[in-house]
Amino acid sequence: MDFPFKLFKFIFCTLLLINLILCYDPPKRYFHNSLIIDNRLLIFSGAINASTFTYELFYLDLSNSFENDKLTWTLIPEGNLPIYTWRSTALLDGSTIYLYGGFMINKDTHDYDYSNLVYKYDYSTSTWSTPNLGGDTVPPRQDIRGVIDNLGKIYIFGGFNATNLASYTGHLYNDMNVLNTASNTWTTLSISNIPNLSEQYAANILPNGIIVYFGGVEEVSDNADFTLANMNKIKLFDTNTNEWSEMDATGDDIDPRTYFSSVLTPDGYIIIFGGCTYSAASTSFFSVSPKLATLDTNKDPFEWSIPSDSDVNSPPPIYGHAANLYNDFMIITFGFDLDTQLFSPSSQVYLYDIKSNKWVTTFNPTDNKPTTTTTTTGTNKPVTTTPAKKSSKSLAIGLGAGIGAAVLITCIFIVTFIVRKAKQSAKDKRPNQNGQILEMPGSNQRY
Repeated sequence: MDFPFKLFKFIFCTLLLINLILCYDPPKRYFHNSLIIDNRLLIFSGAINASTFTYELFYLDLSNSFENDKLTWTLIPEGNLPIYTWRSTALLDGSTIYLYGGFMINKDTHDYDYSNLVYKYDYSTSTWSTPNLGGDTVPPRQDIRGVIDNLGKIYIFGGFNATNLASYTGHLYNDMNVLNTASNTWTTLSISNIPNLSEQYAANILPNGIIVYFGGVEEVSDNADFTLANMNKIKLFDTNTNEWSEMDATGDDIDPRTYFSSVLTPDGYIIIFGGCTYSAASTSFFSVSPKLATLDTNKDPFEWSIPSDSDVNSPPPIYGHAANLYNDFMIITFGFDLDTQLFSPSSQVYLYDIKSNKWVTTFNPTDNKPTTTTTTTGTNKPVTTTPAKKSSKSLAIGLGAGIGAAVLITCIFIVTFIVRKAKQSAKDKRPNQNGQILEMPGSNQRY
């Protein structure tokens, strides 16, 4: 009698685990990473508060419609990060994620651990690994945003290196480091006419191979205080010639900001959202105006503009969030709300329709439309997928849940049958009037 009930308990617990995975409620966070692979918006890393960090990998299915405040997150248990990290950057090369930099903490010792600065995630096998890298030595960096070109070269500009991890003080950089994912080698480029020391900027690579940098924090001279960069001062790096240049953007006035997001649209507009500002006399962060603006890179010089309806039904002022572009939607996830001084709820994302230039509440994927993705934590090579096509992992999970439910129903019938038979058998095998015990013919086992 023990076996049927143990089997029932095992199946019930298995189905409960599947339900927990499919109905995952992720912790709120900021300074995380997000990428889109196979119609999934993957979220990982980030900080929950000043002393608590995350390592889970989970996703939002973008192949189905949903309301922005009624989400179904799905956990990928085997995709847990090998470390805690935040203020890092993540780049997508095909179906491989490269995670670089940030503040890194060992999950076992809970000490800062910079023994590996790059981690690689194979989406097809859901495994993280540490690539063996050669070439130049690059020190740890935080608050960087990398980009990747069509040759698989990752460009990391400047950033901050906290040499005192108790006070978060350290050095700002303005060098350009390139990770060649084909040869697994780092190269620190030797370049003249380099820009100011910079961090917390936006970085997007145009189809012509020019990387556009703006915003964030910079240091204009030795021993000077860190200051917010002028949003009209655009830094341009040509990956074809490895040369820097500058441009003065025109158009509407845009507040300087840090910890904001940016996405590049297929028609050459860089959309920024959110972020925060601060003053030298205060350690507090303040909201920026406008919250949303676009930079037209088709014009020479580039031109800033504020869409007329961009403030209607707009999200609250947030920073430390992430933004991704999927078809005609810019999707904003997590972050910290400056008005409420609370984290954005994990049950909600914010959706901006780049065609109508309006904030919307309903996400409807476009059938059979190729997907080009860009992110707040780095610009990626285009990933073309078919929204109607389900990944093998989604099918496996769905099939597993279906089979599990079928097995559960079957087992209920089996257990009911066994229990009834057992009761009948016990009744039939009660001692007779002479006190004898019934035995099965040809067997020494008593019942």
